[in-house]
Formats: sequence, structure tokens, C-alpha cells
Amino acid sequence: MRKEWFYCIYFYSNNAEQQERKRVDMNIFKKLLRKDLGKKRYNGLVLYVNNNCGPDVKENKELYEELYEYCNCLDSDRIVGMHMRLVDALYHSFQVGRTYSLAFFIYLIAWFCLLGMGLQTEVLLGGIVAITVCFGLKTYQFFTNRCAYADARIIETYRLVLERILIHRTRGQQN
Repeated sequence: MRKEWFYCIYFYSNNAEQQERKRVDMNIFKKLLRKDLGKKRYNGLVLYVNNNCGPDVKENKELYEELYEYCNCLDSDRIVGMHMRLVDALYHSFQVGRTYSLAFFIYLIAWFCLLGMGLQTEVLLGGIVAITVCFGLKTYQFFTNRCAYADARIIETYRLVLERILIHRTRGQQN
């Protein structure tokens, strides 16, 4: 009887872990930082940025030093990989912004096409609901990437740290 209870808890916890893995994380920067820095360090950095970095603060030395200490002890191959993932994340973030206006335009065209087709009310409402849900997901993705103030501050500092480490290490290899 006791083993069955253990297996139920084990099965439930594995399902919860699988659900966490399957969940789509819409914020590109958060996903990158959690992967590269770890969840605990990421959560600590976000808490620090939210409490100590206002809009008038241009640079934060403590945040820079924390990221530099963590990244400096890593090997060069890992630093290069982290920098490549950062460049990809920045590219995808800009792509989300560019495609949003196109998605809005297509949404409006689809809306008017559905209205102009003279469909039955149930079919028309189903189509409008479907395209509205799709556009709503795109809007959610757009705003989560645009409104992530703490992630943007950390990404900005993270980019500076990685580039500085790469420059120092390439200069050291040339000498």
C-alpha cells in the first residue's frame, strides 16, 4: 500500500515536470537567461534589478560584477556558445517586433474577408474567434518581450560582460 502511494506521488511529480518543460515560455530573454545562468541566479538578478535599478540608473556596477564573476570562470568554448545564443535571442526578439505589424495587418484583412463572405452566423463567429485567439497570442508574445524591463537590463549587462571576456581572451591568445 505504501509503495503505491509513493508511485502516485512520483508519477504526479513527473507529470508536473513534464508540464513545466512543455509550457511555452513567451519571453525570449527570460528563457535564455534561465538556461545560461540557472533559475536561482536569474531570479536573484531579477529581484536585484527590480529593487535597485530604476529608470534613471544607466549602469549598475554590482550587476556587472556579479555577471562577470560568474562568466569569467567558464571556459572559452562555453562563453562563445553563450554569446551565440545571446545573438540568436536578440535576433528573434527583433523579429517578434517586426512580424507584429504584419500580423495585425493580416488579422484585419482576415476579419474583413470573413465578414464579406456572407457565411452563416455560427461559422462566421467560429472564424472570428479563431483568428482573434491567434492574434491574441501574438499580442501576448509581443508585449511580454517589450515589457520585460528587468530582463532587458540583465541582457544589456550580460552582453557587455560576454563581449568583454571574449575580447580579453582573444587578446591573451594573440600574445
